[in-house]
Amino acid sequence: MSAPTYEALKLPSFVETVLVTGAGGFVGQKLVLLLLKLYPNLRIIATDIIEPPNHGITDAKRLRNVKADLGKPEELKGVFEGEKVGGVFALHGIMSGGSEANFPLGYSVNIDSHRALLDAAHKHAEATFPKDHPRPIYVFASSLAVYGAVTPQSVVDPKTKPVVPESSYGVQKHCVEMIVYDYGRKGYLDTRTVRLVTVTVRPGAPSSAASSYISGMIREPLQGQESPCPIADSLEDPALDYYLTWVGRTKTVIRNILWAAVLDEGDLKGVSQERIVNLPGIQITPRQIIETLLKYGGQDKLKLIKFKKDPAVIKICDTWAGAFDNTDALKLGFEVDDPKTGYEGAVQDFIEEELGGKVA
Repeated sequence: MSAPTYEALKLPSFVETVLVTGAGGFVGQKLVLLLLKLYPNLRIIATDIIEPPNHGITDAKRLRNVKADLGKPEELKGVFEGEKVGGVFALHGIMSGGSEANFPLGYSVNIDSHRALLDAAHKHAEATFPKDHPRPIYVFASSLAVYGAVTPQSVVDPKTKPVVPESSYGVQKHCVEMIVYDYGRKGYLDTRTVRLVTVTVRPGAPSSAASSYISGMIREPLQGQESPCPIADSLEDPALDYYLTWVGRTKTVIRNILWAAVLDEGDLKGVSQERIVNLPGIQITPRQIIETLLKYGGQDKLKLIKFKKDPAVIKICDTWAGAFDNTDALKLGFEVDDPKTGYEGAVQDFIEEELGGKVA
């Protein structure tokens, strides 16, 4: 696939208002932009711990931005008050490295606030819609970090590989997956969980994710800034070939998150009783990232990569599989990038959309 397709992304007619949490983050912002583009009559509530951007939209009936800490009951209540929320995209969270470094904060944000959001969405639906009204659609963004006992050389088949996380982030994500499933099983919400691949190339400042270097080794040098390579000590280090990485082009991942809200619930349950699907991805290596940097930035940009192993990053990356079986996701209508050209497409997108087509 050379580019994601959007023709089939038809939201159910009863979904007139959607809530996007984590809307100030990169993925949240991109999802809001796609919703604005595809659904001119859709009301969007965008919320985050900091006020999300308005993307040039001044009509509050079209886009309502809410600065809210979802861990605080009164602020969470205010997000739903006076609304008729028919869909939720739960994207907020503390990233992998941050979750490992700050154990209490990771549990507070990545479990407690999601549990509170689910309960608020359920109570809102009960109080707002008649009993025969379709349940609100609830999409939770999880992570492939839920898998443990793997290495970067592993290929995971989700039908046979048990979920045993080896990081606090993975544990937290899996806990919420099960709670989300239970709200669906009980009939409270129409729940769906998608496990995200590593999204690349992310703009903005480096995040606390252990995978941050995967975007950073392109993003910073192309803007004339240094970027660490925390999994290798030099260009000759075999780690650049060992750490196989499962990624997705930003446009494709955002399209697939939205597709999770559109696909038939029965089809999803036919593949996964837990209503969980691993989003499809493609495999790259850190060396391929460096070679792509050379192609688009030249030798001068390569000098901005600073090789120095970081044991904390390596410890987490050692628990990530290098590939996953895409079969079920593709059967359900999720899309995947071209294995040969998809990564370069992601870099080209970054240069055109975030750098205005110019490399520093």
